[in-house]
Amino acid sequence: MSDTFDHPNLWKDETKTQGLKLFGCRVRPPEEGEEFFLAGQQVSTAGKTFRAWDAIRELLTGEDLFCEPQETGDCVAVSAADLLEAIQLIEIWNGEAEDFHPIHASYLYAAGREGIGKGRLRGGAGSFGGWQAQAVAGKYGALRMDMQDVPKYSGKLSDAWGDGRKHKSTSWHDWTEYADDHQIRKTAYVKSWTQLVDAVANGHLCTMASDLAWEMKPRSDGFHRKRGSWAHQMGIWAISDDRRKPWAGVHNNWGDVHGVVRDFETEENWPSGMIRARPDDLEAAFRNGEVIAWSGFDGFVDRRVDWEAWSLA
Repeated sequence: MSDTFDHPNLWKDETKTQGLKLFGCRVRPPEEGEEFFLAGQQVSTAGKTFRAWDAIRELLTGEDLFCEPQETGDCVAVSAADLLEAIQLIEIWNGEAEDFHPIHASYLYAAGREGIGKGRLRGGAGSFGGWQAQAVAGKYGALRMDMQDVPKYSGKLSDAWGDGRKHKSTSWHDWTEYADDHQIRKTAYVKSWTQLVDAVANGHLCTMASDLAWEMKPRSDGFHRKRGSWAHQMGIWAISDDRRKPWAGVHNNWGDVHGVVRDFETEENWPSGMIRARPDDLEAAFRNGEVIAWSGFDGFVDRRVDWEAWSLA
């Protein structure tokens, strides 16, 4: 598998981002001092539908965000990197003045396992969703993968950095000074379907670390069914609280493996790698897993010098 990552220029005409709404509710970070959405949203989300890819496709003129499939047991980091990339695009679409950059999953993996976990999982694969959220919301932040001299994501790099080892003479610690300014401003655990709707319908995408597993293709009713067990983290990128047929859009990190999912309302195809899950099937993740909402990314602002402002003429 190639370890290159070729993203197009994702910045679009800023006039497209002004005054836009996400299906009846605005995307907004929690206000200063607010106890996040778990205390109840000011705007009701009951019955609402939100799809992250609607905003992303508008920015990318119909294209979906490319997500590099994971190559080793670093699903916690790859799902978080995918989520941060989607959050960046939603924030740009919603009018924030920042540039898009791909996120380095191997760095996130090391920051969670080594920075927060203090090396307690060395010698084995995997990590905890809570550690990963703490790493990005705390002092380690998120690293751009398109920085000069930064090694590209690979399974071998994640395995080395996640075990506290150098890879080709480079350590994840070499890059913390470039990442620690780019943090998630708020995270919160989600313990019910109602809280999940409140989070995702307001644009606060979620990670889900659990033992839940699904069939690889949807059935005739359009839903994937729970089957087996995966110790795995994925993202929740979309939600519908329609009382007749509610669903959650779960983004897996394995590439195009879950068949064609056609939206019930728009009849458009969902991005590849998506699972359409029923609310009841997520109950085990609320009880025994880690479902975490992520809100407000301190993104990558291009701070160019305005030479005209310094002109003596």
